Amino acid sequence: MASIHQSQNMLLAALPSADFELLRPNLQTIDMSRGLVLVSGGDIPKRAYFPHSGVIASCVTLVDGSVIETRITGRDGALGAAVGAGERPSFTSAVVRLGGTASTIDYRSLYACIDRSAALRWQLAKHEAFQQAMADQSIACNTVHDAEARLARRLLRLRKMSDETKLPVTQEVLAEMLGIHRNAVSHVAHIMREASVIRYSRGVVEIVDLEALHRLSCECYDAVTAYRGIVVDD
Repeated sequence: MASIHQSQNMLLAALPSADFELLRPNLQTIDMSRGLVLVSGGDIPKRAYFPHSGVIASCVTLVDGSVIETRITGRDGALGAAVGAGERPSFTSAVVRLGGTASTIDYRSLYACIDRSAALRWQLAKHEAFQQAMADQSIACNTVHDAEARLARRLLRLRKMSDETKLPVTQEVLAEMLGIHRNAVSHVAHIMREASVIRYSRGVVEIVDLEALHRLSCECYDAVTAYRGIVVDD
């Protein structure tokens, strides 16, 4: 029977106990400090990560030094756990955006467990489908929605992933997450603060009015949340 007590990571917690026990002897718990690079672009990854807390961003770095985020991973998923991820160079870098802890496992041990566990294969497949849906929705979002809606959506997602209303994230990091200039984030955040939707100081954004933030968000947050309910939480 699945149990949240077997892991703080929701993907691992959803596994039947017998399947989790296949993984457990090779799982290690690590601290993830903000800014820690788990994988560099071009490197062949050696481990998969299942966050308990915190947020990991997968990023592409352009020639001019711009960093564009392509996906984020939190306690509801895994980084680098897709089959074959450890057999080819990583196109993206993986950087810890919000500090926390994670379970990590080397690929040889992970693949051995995948071979023996249909439940693990199913959970990883569902997670990958959800991550792809988020990436697809983000492309549409970044194309047509304004900075305010996108920032609101990202803050909602970070709150969901961390289960916290106080988010240790700077405006500079939020700008990188959204792929926009820092002054655009500063302008929108100021409007939200004046409307008593958020507060921010010293690298911490606090969500004050969750319902108002939800109203400011674009349709994309609800779309991917609904898709997760169909694909992952079935």
